[in-house]
Amino acid sequence: MDVRGQAPAPGPVPVDRTLAANIAAAQRAAGRSRAGGVWSLGHLKICWAALAVAGVVLILIGAGSTGSRAAAGAALGALIVGLFFSFSAVIIAKAGQRSPKLVIFAALSTYVFKIVALGVVLTVLPRDGVFDTHWMAAGVGLGLFVWLGAHMRYVWTTKIYYVDPG
Repeated sequence: MDVRGQAPAPGPVPVDRTLAANIAAAQRAAGRSRAGGVWSLGHLKICWAALAVAGVVLILIGAGSTGSRAAAGAALGALIVGLFFSFSAVIIAKAGQRSPKLVIFAALSTYVFKIVALGVVLTVLPRDGVFDTHWMAAGVGLGLFVWLGAHMRYVWTTKIYYVDPG
């Protein structure tokens, strides 16, 4: 009913398409935010996808320029980045879901564990083995920037509530 007590006239209501698209995007973002909250692991999908694309490009460049050892090294480097970031994300998210007070302990513990594990991998890995260590380092370097860039994009485009609206 309108102000005069009459029913609104039938027919389509004009809607600005840009406004409708923005509202739909905001609703999708709000749904993502409420679905997992602060401890969501939703970023892993986009980060792994970006890492896979960058890794494949680097593997092809390495294989074309130096050979299979370079390709294997680049693949190992990208895999190290993905596994190390995913490990931290899962442990920190699980700790945060239990108690926010555990997050700093979980973050520091996973950091120390990863540094020790990386030291072991680099110590055990032979310099003239299957993996070219220079290309492995390139895979780690490229993977680091790609992963962090994808993660930043996810955070910047995800609506995260500071206070629960419900």
